[in-house]
Order: sequence, then structure tokens, then C-alpha cells
Amino acid sequence: MSESAEGRTDRSSDAHLLRRLAAGDAAEVTAVFQRSRAAAMPWLPVLHDGTEDLAFFGAQLGEGSSWGAVVHGALVGFAIRHDDWLRHLYVDPRHQRRGIGSALLERVIAEAADGLQLWAFARNTPAIAFYRGHGFEVAERTDGAGNEEREPDVRMTRR
Repeated sequence: MSESAEGRTDRSSDAHLLRRLAAGDAAEVTAVFQRSRAAAMPWLPVLHDGTEDLAFFGAQLGEGSSWGAVVHGALVGFAIRHDDWLRHLYVDPRHQRRGIGSALLERVIAEAADGLQLWAFARNTPAIAFYRGHGFEVAERTDGAGNEEREPDVRMTRR
């Protein structure tokens, strides 16, 4: 992998550019979120409609640090960090397994000098394996009583 000062990363035939996100990117972020979530976690209940998701991500993009991955002018992945929490990392299913998620995570890790933590649903074993591959460890397991989906989850940390 090679990376230029602009954040352009080349992996196989899928070149992507990492760029900062802003509130104006909320519609594209929401679309990536909805496609990725549906493909990766079809068992997870959908509790919010598109309008609510759009408002939620518009607010999230105004906090902390947000990065997007762009391929051929289209947003295909994003990561949102606030303080030492990785709040969201999603990659469009059509662009997964091409290094985009790793590039986004590496960018967020580089910004989080004191470490990083996140929540993942316990049934999302591919995500847990992905984060373990990037140095995260399971620090806590819950029965899901603390999340709105009521789905068991794990808190992972990387120091």
C-alpha cells in the first residue's frame, strides 16, 4: 500500500481518497450506513427510518473527527470518532475487503493518541475479527440491556 500526502491509497485496482467529512455529507453517510448495516447485520432490528438516520448522522458529523473514503467521486466508507470512542465505521458492501475499512481505521487510530474503544454487536463476528486484527481486545461483554436494539454487545479497546 502506498499513501500520498493527500491521503490517497492504492490497493489492487481500487484507489480511494480519504478526506474529512462535514455535515453536508450526511446523506451519503446515511446511505453507506444503511447498505452496510443491512448486508452485515440482517438480524438487527431497524429502529429508525431514513429521515431519523439522516438527522442522526448530520449531528454525528459535527462532533469529533470524521473521515470518508471516496472511490470515483462517491463516498464508499466512513469512520466517526469522538474523543477515544470510535462511534461508527462502515464500508459499502460493494467495496469491502479492499483495504478501505483498514485505511479508515488506521487514520482514526493515528489521531487517537491515548487509545481507542468501540462497541460491536456480539453476533457481528466479522467486525470483531476485523478489530482484533487491528490490535483491539474485548474488554467487556453485555447482555444488550444498555443499547436500544437490546442485542448483546462487546466493548473493545486498543491502547
